[in-house]
Amino acid sequence: MSTQRADSDGDAEPVDCRRRDRYVLGETGSAAGRQSERRRQSTPTASSGSAASSARYGRSTLSVSGLALLTVTKLSDALTTGIGLVHLPGVYEANPVVASLFREVGVTIGLAVASAAIIAGVTLVVEISSVLVSVRRRDGHLAPVVRLVGYGVPSVCFAIVSIHNAGVLVSGLQMGAAVPW
Repeated sequence: MSTQRADSDGDAEPVDCRRRDRYVLGETGSAAGRQSERRRQSTPTASSGSAASSARYGRSTLSVSGLALLTVTKLSDALTTGIGLVHLPGVYEANPVVASLFREVGVTIGLAVASAAIIAGVTLVVEISSVLVSVRRRDGHLAPVVRLVGYGVPSVCFAIVSIHNAGVLVSGLQMGAAVPW
């Protein structure tokens, strides 16, 4: 669609109204100045609260539910590992780094430290990745995907390990190992 606009000497010139992304030189003096002014207006400030920053970085309930799922699956892994290591003869930790930690500080404290470190590390990587994706893509629509994969894959792995550990515990009970509760 085009319309006509009169310039300073009264002649009419066509104006293209279809393109809304064109900038007219105005008070700021340049189109680039108008773009930076528009960007400044859309950038949330500290006074705009956490709702604006949450929207900007693609925060959702996926952060909380993903962290909860990760924590529950890691704790079930730690619980089944601890029961097996303490109460079943012949059960050992397959991870050499964690096994050396267990020898240094004991199974209970070692499991607590290792589990907390893993949960904190995964959360840090996932949340930083989500923010970086949101900053790179202004609409932030990929941040939930990053969170889904970042929390989902480790949670599935911990769930599989927990199921395996439960199987080892059940087979140890069937073989006659006494587990005092």
